[in-house]
Amino acid sequence: MDARTVEQITEWDSRPFSGGFEALRDFSDADFSGAVKAGGAWLFMLNGRVVGIFDGNIESFEDANGEAYEAPHPSLPLLFSMQERGGKTQAKYYTNDTPLKEASSTLSSNKFTGYVELSENVLSGDYYVVYHGGRSMNVAYVGESEKLLTGDEAFQRANDEVGIYEVVAADVDIIDIPEPETPPEPEPEPTPTPTESQPSESDAESGSKSESNSVPVADSPPEADDDSAASPPNDGQPAPSSQPSQASTPQTPPQTTASESEPTPETEPTQKQDSPRRATPEAKREQKQSQSSQPTQSSQSSDSAGETKTPASFSDEQQWRETTTIPSLDPEKSSSSKSRDTGVKQRRTTRQSPQQQGQNRNSRGAPASASNRTKELEAELAARAEKIEALQTELNSVEVERDELKQERDRLQNELDQLRTELETVRQNSPGATAERQITPEQAFTETNLFVRYGSKGKGTLADAAAGEASRETIESNLKLEHHTQFDVDGVAVDGKEFETFLHKSMEYQFVSWLVVDLLYEILETGHQRGLKDLFEAIQEIDRAELQGTLTAETEEGEERELSFDVILRDRMGNPLVVANINDSRDPATGEMLGSLVDASSDVASASNELSAAFQVTKSFFEPAALETTEDATSGGLLTREKRESFVKLSRKRGYHLCLVESRNGEFHLTVPEL
Repeated sequence: MDARTVEQITEWDSRPFSGGFEALRDFSDADFSGAVKAGGAWLFMLNGRVVGIFDGNIESFEDANGEAYEAPHPSLPLLFSMQERGGKTQAKYYTNDTPLKEASSTLSSNKFTGYVELSENVLSGDYYVVYHGGRSMNVAYVGESEKLLTGDEAFQRANDEVGIYEVVAADVDIIDIPEPETPPEPEPEPTPTPTESQPSESDAESGSKSESNSVPVADSPPEADDDSAASPPNDGQPAPSSQPSQASTPQTPPQTTASESEPTPETEPTQKQDSPRRATPEAKREQKQSQSSQPTQSSQSSDSAGETKTPASFSDEQQWRETTTIPSLDPEKSSSSKSRDTGVKQRRTTRQSPQQQGQNRNSRGAPASASNRTKELEAELAARAEKIEALQTELNSVEVERDELKQERDRLQNELDQLRTELETVRQNSPGATAERQITPEQAFTETNLFVRYGSKGKGTLADAAAGEASRETIESNLKLEHHTQFDVDGVAVDGKEFETFLHKSMEYQFVSWLVVDLLYEILETGHQRGLKDLFEAIQEIDRAELQGTLTAETEEGEERELSFDVILRDRMGNPLVVANINDSRDPATGEMLGSLVDASSDVASASNELSAAFQVTKSFFEPAALETTEDATSGGLLTREKRESFVKLSRKRGYHLCLVESRNGEFHLTVPEL
């Protein structure tokens, strides 16, 4: 059993049980929903039916003692059983493209068996819709406290969320509890009363035949209206009879064939005896199984795709297993558009043109006036003439503005030519002008990798520093950032500078140098090892830095796309640990920059568990919109219990730290989170 599942079950109300199969039969009679543990085996029950056994089999519970845990909602044992058994993911959908309500309605109408899990890219919690033969139940774990929500409340919360949900088809095995080997109890024979008339030989013979072909029902209630007929039996006690006392006297059976006279458990009342006996547990279970074998009605509300109401018992088990694949959720395949077009055509046919309306008015005795029509046309002509004059004036103004813009364009072109000439002169006189080859900054970065190396691992490493066993001076003297290029650096210049000079003065190189040494000690000295735990541990594993690199992530449609970052720090296996974007201009970092970083980093974190942090580095400062974007991405709500600082939570198990860094006078300062 999954450890997390066991932890959740053990929080339910529990009580000890003993007696093995007999105790399980008592649970079945009581419509128990929950889990039963005996030794190392677990058994799940839903409405008295065994829906799964794990780490053992049904024989593990024979004569066994253990603990019974009653589920707070019947959906939980069914969901846990499906998850423990394992299912097949049929599809994934984005809620904005295919709403959960629409998908749930389609799955229910197609008698789907399995569950829907909405948790990916959802920060508020995990949401589930469990289906069995099309009937659905809803459950959710919300917030850091994992508050349990069920029923319509759980579905409404899930339907309002934005994220990716997964449709999983899962089987359910209904396991019978072995019955005790006891001889059947003989049926008592009715004794005629003194007032009973003796039947004739033919009547007696016919009666005996009918009696031999009938199906006895122990302590069934008398036939009533539809509502009373659908109610469960009254614990084996005979229901109050509205018939006169002669109902206790056996009646002569009608002379009909067995096929015509055989009663059904739902419709034929049984005759009460003078001394009714209490139904045995075996009879109650037999009656319960007889009722559960009848298909139950289950309907989905036309205006809500929420939980199907009270699945009191399972219907035909073979039917539950018929459908484990999901139907198409493509709205193009529905007939709703056709019906809408038909409705529009019907409405259009009821409208009349202005000419028809005028004819109708004339037919009612309101003749049009020729003089009035002439005045209307003259007024319309004058209005059009005024509009033409206004448009001509506007055209003249636009032509004047066009000529002015042409002159401005020519002036700017002349200035551009002069600047290009000056730049070429400066390049020819710069130190890098003597280089054999000039390359662009982009080429220099994309073809360069930085490696974290030590003079001697015995003299102190980042792991030693994290453990408090090496000083900053020791690490700075022992650690080296070595570069490796895909080109020969001899005789190469970048932006008029020698390659190594360009590289060491770049913000990318200086940021990596600050991250692996200075930031590690800042976290140690300020006591933020716990709040920045994922980042603190990742720094110790950094092996190399890729400049202006790319990572791949899978889209919702299953296609791969490339995501670009200015710096990607990896471990020895190449897994991305930290990503960063650099703003090397005097303009402040904007909210759009932070939004792009969050989107790309979230996609990487969803595909790779190793990503610990994403950095936005700026040479100036952060706009308020950038800070608001950061707060929205890392906020867990008013009641959040998240202990990790500035943490973007993608699900209960995935997330990363979002950090903002300002570079001033060649030094880097972590502004979010504050140390």
